[in-house]
Amino acid sequence: MYWEKGSVYLKWQSTVTKCGLVLHTSLNQKMKMKDRKKIARTAGFFYLLVVIFSFLTMAIIPSKIVVWDDHAATMGNLIAYEPLFRFGIVAGILVHLSYTLLPLTLYRLLHHIHKNYATLMVVFALISVPISYTLLLDQFEIIELLKEYSSFGAAEKEQAGLQVLTMYDNLYDGFFLCQVFWGLWLLPFGYLVFKSGFLPKTLGIFLMLGCAAYLTNVFGRILFPNFSDYISTRLLILPATIGEIGICLWLLIIGTKENIKF
Repeated sequence: MYWEKGSVYLKWQSTVTKCGLVLHTSLNQKMKMKDRKKIARTAGFFYLLVVIFSFLTMAIIPSKIVVWDDHAATMGNLIAYEPLFRFGIVAGILVHLSYTLLPLTLYRLLHHIHKNYATLMVVFALISVPISYTLLLDQFEIIELLKEYSSFGAAEKEQAGLQVLTMYDNLYDGFFLCQVFWGLWLLPFGYLVFKSGFLPKTLGIFLMLGCAAYLTNVFGRILFPNFSDYISTRLLILPATIGEIGICLWLLIIGTKENIKF
């Protein structure tokens, strides 16, 4: 009788222990999911900053200032929109800060899937930062020109206008070369998204296609002089645009979701 009671007690204790372990495991999983969503949304926030400030510095602000075939009009716009131009420099700094923090945050989110690919993603992304960051130096030279522009003679003003156009030309050449690394980092990133199980596979495919699109654009324009006459850059890099904006919004709004089928 004593052994029967003892046996019942041991079984009861074993059941309680198992229930406790299951509960503990369940709580740990929920905490991990919550932490993962927090990291994902942080990455989404940095990605959103990159998208917004990149659009401002590479498209919106230059379109208000630069007239490629008219250096006088360019200088006139530069003087009229000097506060906007200065804000563009600040936006450029913020782009690089955000773009530095983005892959580091994504590494925390995705490194458990494949550490080597996650490391490669960070390396490719960060290589482009010092290259594009140095392009801001020319913009500080433009500020110095603006300070002295009113005291220039006609010939000096013409020279200053030509210098500004040359600086913007160099800026876009720098952006063009950076596309190599802006594309390369999307390949391991897209693979990790595809394999994650908690991010959409479709967006992972678009990101990997985006890598091929960026590289095709760069090498195509270098190797073939009339490449841009036959292939639209905007259409070519559309997969990258869909993938990057899509994953940005997904990370920011949804974070992560278990057992995604698409």
